Amino acid sequence: MYSYVEFLIILPLLIVCYQLYSFSANSTGVEKQERCLKLGIAFMTFGITALAIRSIPFSFFAIVLIMFGFRLLAKGLDRLDKKRFIDRCEDDELVFPIREVGVSDEKDAASNR
Repeated sequence: MYSYVEFLIILPLLIVCYQLYSFSANSTGVEKQERCLKLGIAFMTFGITALAIRSIPFSFFAIVLIMFGFRLLAKGLDRLDKKRFIDRCEDDELVFPIREVGVSDEKDAASNR
């Protein structure tokens, strides 16, 4: 019966936390960074505090809050003027060109003679 009461408390709290998460994550610009950082820190704090209760329902609630906190912190630390991505190539030019060791060294040595 005690677990049932805990679930009745946790489910509305999770719904409210998800609403706050989606509101912060869908903001734009500097407001998104500020909101995500503040809410991420708050979720991490509440999640770590909920782990101290030591019951199974609150432990799952705490893990979910900590995951929300990590995602919000990552979104809050994201750069605003991001134009260059490491894992993508521009048209025909590689972002970080790969140099072949054997071929280019021989060409450089032949051109220096």
